[in-house]
This record gives sequence, structure tokens and C-alpha cells, in this order.
Amino acid sequence: MRREKRTRRSADSGSFWISYSDMMAGMLFTFALILFVAVYQIVDLQQKKTIELQTKEAQLSTQQSLLIDQQATLQDKEAQLAAATLTLSQQQTELASAQTALTEAEASLALQQSKIDEQAALLAAQQAQIDQLIGMRSQIIETLRDELHGAGLDAVVDRQTGAIAFTGAVLFDFGKNELKESGKQLLNAFIPVYIHTLMNEEYEGYVGEIIIEGHTDSSGSYLTNLELSQQRAFAVAQYCLGTEMTGLTKEEKAVLESILTVNGRSYADPVYDAYGKEDEEASRRVVFKFRMKDTEMIEQMSGILEGQSGEQTGE
Repeated sequence: MRREKRTRRSADSGSFWISYSDMMAGMLFTFALILFVAVYQIVDLQQKKTIELQTKEAQLSTQQSLLIDQQATLQDKEAQLAAATLTLSQQQTELASAQTALTEAEASLALQQSKIDEQAALLAAQQAQIDQLIGMRSQIIETLRDELHGAGLDAVVDRQTGAIAFTGAVLFDFGKNELKESGKQLLNAFIPVYIHTLMNEEYEGYVGEIIIEGHTDSSGSYLTNLELSQQRAFAVAQYCLGTEMTGLTKEEKAVLESILTVNGRSYADPVYDAYGKEDEEASRRVVFKFRMKDTEMIEQMSGILEGQSGEQTGE
């Protein structure tokens, strides 16, 4: 009996230790499993963190690269802005210079316009003066025509110049320079009318010169005819200013002396007939002319004004 009890106790004790051992092994296995799971989780977490960290580093690197690009772009834009600012500054400087030049040009143009206006006003005044003098000359010519016609004198007055020509046959014998009686009678009738008309109060301020011209035909040499034409013109002037001329007062003769000019033209200005042949009798003549005061200047001014008028009309 006692052996059976001992045997049971030994068996029970063994079973206990076996159970204890199994329990401990199970616990150890559980602990190992827990530890493995924990380690696995730690490793997995670490790997995830590592991947996440790498991802963030990659993102950070990308952002840094993007930031570098943006900084480079910003620097480029800043450089472009600086260049644009410099260009704008230069343009503003050029604009200011151009504005200054424009202002100066406008001032110069205004000055030129003012001078042009002054010249235009001067030309207008000169044109008015010319028109007045030309009109006065035409009036004198018409008055001469009327006065000579009223005096019964058969004298032809040139409508353009006012020149009056008398043939040499009336005044002189052929080739001579002494006045004939018929010539003296003609001058006694003509000169008072002519001088009184030109020295009329209405015209005396306009007539600047009275000219007596002698002309010959082309027979003979130029110098011989020049001498003869001068002698004939002088003979007429001498008679007009001499004592035989009773139709003029001393005062009128004195005024005539101050404005009288005598010229010989030889055969420089012959007269031609309708067939283009020299009319010798008509070429031998004495011509009376008058000139308005400042005639040469007026003629030059008229030429200038006509030239300017032609330029303006494109002629």
C-alpha cells in the first residue's frame, strides 16, 4: 500500500513539473512571440519611419530644388527688372532730350514764323507800294495822252512805258544836229504840256527822272552815230532849258535841270517794219521818257515777287 502511495506521489510530482514545464514553455513561447511581434512592429515602424523620412527628404530636396529654381527665376526677373528700369531711365532721358529739342524746335519755328509773318507783311506793303506806283505811272501815261490830245499834238504815248518818240526828220536835217525851225515849233508846243503834266502837284512826288534819248539808223559806224545821237539829244535838252523855250518858268526849268538826263543810243535800238526790215526813218528819232522814283528797286522787287508767286503756284 505504502509503495502505491509513494508511486502515486512520485507520479503526481512528475506530472506537476511537467505541467509546470509546459506552462513555462508556453509562457516563454508567448513571451518570445510577443517579443517577436514587438520587434517586428518596431522594425516595421522603423522601416515606415525610414521610408517616410526618405520621402520627406525627397520632398524636401524637391522643394529645395524648386526653391533654387524659383530663386534663379527671381534673380533673372530681378535682372530683367533692373535692365528694364535702366532702359526706362534711358528712355526717360531720351524723352526729356527729345522734349527739350521739340521745345527748342517749336521756339525756333515760332521765331521763323514770326520772321515769315514780318516778311509777308513787308512784302505786302512793298507790293502795295509797287501797285500804287504802277497805278500812278499808268495814271500819268493816261493823263499825258489826254493832255497832248487836248493840245492838238499828234504824239503817240506808249501805254506801257510812257515813252514818246519824234522822228528826226521833224527835228533835224539828215545827218545834222542843229534843230530845224519845225523842230523848235514842235518842242515849244510839246514841252510845256509834257513838263506841266509830269510836274503836276499830284505827280511831282513820283517822277524821279526825265530822259531824252537820241537814236539813229544803222547807216555808218556805231561811234559816228553814237556821237550824232548824243549831239541831237543834247540839242533838244539845250533848247528846252534855253531862253527860246518860253513855255516854262525859271522854277520849272530849274526842276527840269535836277531830273533831266540826256543819252545817245546810236543804232543800238532800231525800229523794224512789219517785214522785219529796219525802218530807217523811224529809227532816226528822239525819245522822251520818264522814270518813277526808285524804278530799278521797284522792278527788282516786282521780279522777286513774281518769282515767289511762281514758286507758290508751281509754275
